[in-house]
Formats: sequence, C-alpha cells, structure tokens
Amino acid sequence: MAPGGGGAAGARHLYVHLPFCGHRCAYCDFASEPLAVHLASGRVELYLGRVREEFAAADESLAPALETIYLGGGTPTALPREWLLPFVAALAERLQPGGEFTVEANPETVDRHLLEELRAAGVNRLSLGIQSFSEELRRTLGRRVPQAAVDGALAAVRETGWPEWSLDLVYGIPGASGDDLRSDVERALDSGPSHISLYDLTYTDSFVARLRRRSGPQTRELAEAVAEEHYAQVVDRLEEAGYRRYEVSNFAIPGHESRHNQAYWRLRDYLGVGAAAVSTVGLRRWTNPRRVRAYLEGRPPEAETLDERTKLVERAMLGLRTREGVAMAEVGLVLDENGLARMLEAGFARLEDGYLRLGRRGLDLSTSVIADLLLLD
Repeated sequence: MAPGGGGAAGARHLYVHLPFCGHRCAYCDFASEPLAVHLASGRVELYLGRVREEFAAADESLAPALETIYLGGGTPTALPREWLLPFVAALAERLQPGGEFTVEANPETVDRHLLEELRAAGVNRLSLGIQSFSEELRRTLGRRVPQAAVDGALAAVRETGWPEWSLDLVYGIPGASGDDLRSDVERALDSGPSHISLYDLTYTDSFVARLRRRSGPQTRELAEAVAEEHYAQVVDRLEEAGYRRYEVSNFAIPGHESRHNQAYWRLRDYLGVGAAAVSTVGLRRWTNPRRVRAYLEGRPPEAETLDERTKLVERAMLGLRTREGVAMAEVGLVLDENGLARMLEAGFARLEDGYLRLGRRGLDLSTSVIADLLLLD
C-alpha cells in the first residue's frame, strides 16, 4: 500500500469545488469567480455537468463507499437551489452510512428552508464563513455581508437544530483591537457551533492594494502585532469553553472534529473534482485547471508522480500541525536530529509514547518550528 492509505481500494474522501461567489472578497486566495457572469452565460449548468462527468470518469480512483465528502468553493450555497440540491443528492448516494458530508456556506445565502433541504439531500455538516461579527471589520475584508444576514443565518441554524456545524473567524484584521478579537470569540461561543476555525488573515495582492488605498502601509504591521499579543488569550478562552485545539487553526468539542480535514492532515488518499481541485492517490497527484473556462474546455490537469520521501515529508508537515502529532517510526527518516534536539530543549516539541507532538507554543509558531524539525533539502 502506498503511503497515505487508500491503496487498491481507492480513495475514501472526496472534495468537490464549486468556484462561484456572489462577490469575490479582496482577501480571498481561493479559486472563485463571480456567479452572475457565469449564470448569464449558461456556464454554471455546464460546470455542474462537467463535474459529474469527471466524478464518473474517476470512479476507479474511489472506494465504493466514501467516508467524507466536502463541497467547497466559492460559495456552494449561492447556486440556484434547483441545481444545487439534485447535485448534492447525487453525491450523497456515494456516502457510507454514518459518513460526513460538509457544505460551505456564507451567511447571506442561508435560510431555514435551504438548511432543511440540504439535510434532506444528505448533508450533515455545515461550514459557515462569518469571519467577523463586526460589520466594519467585514467591510475592511471586502465582505458585503450585512449584520442582518449574519443574524439570520445563525437563527436558521438554531431553528433547524443543525447537528454539526463549524463557524469560521479571521484574526489579524487591520483595525481590529484585542477587544474586537475577544468579542468575536464570545459571540462565536454564544452561537453554539460544534467546531470553530480561527484563521490568520491572508494578505493577497488585491487585499494589500486595497489596504494601501484605505489605510496606509503601517496597518498590516499593527494588525499582526495586535493579533500576536492577544491570540494566546483567545486560545485559552476557547479551550476553557470546552473546545479542544486539535489542529493549529481548528477547535472542536471533542468528538466533533472535521473528519474530512483530518484525512488531509493524515495524508489519506483523496479525490478532488472541479476547477482548481487537487487529487492525491498513492504516489499520483494531479491538479485541475484553476479557471472555469479552462476547466470547461477540458484542459488536462497538471500531473506529477511523488516519491516515497516526499510523501514522508508531507506526512510530517501536516501531522505536526495536529494535536495527535506523528509517529516517530513513520517519519523519523525525514527529521533533522539537530533541529529536533533544539525544539525539544526549547519546549516547542515533545516525545510521548513514540509520537512527536508540538506543544502549545510550538503550535502557535508551527510554520517555523516544523521547518526546523524537517530535513527539507
């Protein structure tokens, strides 16, 4: 069996990319395109059909029953319901009993009826992108989401008794104070999600340009300093409230971790379909064209063959981001002995029962700590 699992039985995890958004936010680094343009041209229907074809053609790479399905974007729930719901139901037919089916959503696209329809179609987990409860801070991000839409989406989740859902927040937003960050976390906790993701702001080229026009060049440094100063308090508050930090940016009530994301971090085989989607099965990896037009034109994916050492490095890099860490017997060949000694001595990492794990501060500084631990050349 190749590293990462799967083997001849095929991948048990499926990612489907729907790259359409009502509005593209300045900070977004994902493959997304304006929905209205593609609706007007008829490309949305064509795209869904093309994804179905790709999924069917890749059937030999998949296990008969899937453990997880993740429908991401873009904003999947921005699509017309008459197209989205049958598409979701067809995917759900491949999910094993008790499997996890996640759909990403933005607040302005969610209401009680849609949630009920998604559940009836087979979805059992929601990932809701709030980013901030402050309308002013959302405007800084370029998000055109009124407060009424945020409140309405959260009310819909409560009213439907949605069982599993994650709430996304972004920290380090320019202009945010420590009080703003703490307020976002308290409001998130009051909303009662089973899972909270707390992401560092991505400074895309478009967001940097927007920031310079609005605020001047020093704003980023100030925002990052505020975030660093208060982040530890936020982590403490989430864990005090019963949310276990099981990955650098992800917190969950025990038993409610994202099984799909855990598959990535454990380097399990997975299939990705749609524009920009990546697949890794055994030692094969391929990436679909990023743009919708190129994907619809049938341009071939970029393919590569991985070697065993690359898989081990990836397994270590991803696994060390998690609370469970990685087995020394599995990744010992790609660890730097000197770097390991330094990180252990500094308390950033620890060895327990044959596993290498990062400590609290090690997770906070995971990028630099993991780089020190691995033989990357």
